[in-house]
Amino acid sequence: MSSPSNQTRNGKAFEFALLSEFYHKLKRLTEVSILPNKATDYARNCYESFGEEERGLFSLTASFAVNFLIDLEPRLSNRLDALDVLELEILGDRQGEIGDVRDVIVIRSAQKWEIGVSAKNNHRAMKHSRISKSNDFAKKWMGVPCSSSYFESIAPIFEDLEKRRKDSDGEALWSDVPQLHERVYLPVLEAFKVELERISQCEGAVGRLI
Repeated sequence: MSSPSNQTRNGKAFEFALLSEFYHKLKRLTEVSILPNKATDYARNCYESFGEEERGLFSLTASFAVNFLIDLEPRLSNRLDALDVLELEILGDRQGEIGDVRDVIVIRSAQKWEIGVSAKNNHRAMKHSRISKSNDFAKKWMGVPCSSSYFESIAPIFEDLEKRRKDSDGEALWSDVPQLHERVYLPVLEAFKVELERISQCEGAVGRLI
């Protein structure tokens, strides 16, 4: 089997660092278990393939993220009773292919609750995001297609990004885009929010908006 690329190895190592930090921080506060699977084994191997200094950097970065989430979400550290066990899992890449962008998920089955983290490490280049000009995220996630008004509102933004990418032969960076937040992030997020609110009113939406 061929060795993973540096980007893949970095990403998987960071996923395992997040899983480990969740486990070690939360086991002092609640009952926690790690759900074993091949994705977790692979991520652990990637993490352990790095030297001590690099592993420490992955863990330090993951620690900041996990501390933030613990402060933000009380259900991570608070259980209902002795049977309410917090479960941690790394999802396989197959989930991403069907529209699930989460890498590490945290589950409380007793409360019918879960959250997920999409782990990104060292992403500087301008690349296609999971939300794009043509990606029908709502149909993949919730079984209800996105509206034409949603696609019409985001199309000019993504067309501009695509033109910048082509004009730069794929070398453009996000930092090269003027007024990035005002011209890209905010309008896309606003369109996304409006679409989620519309979908939440639709019958037949199979997903849960958290």
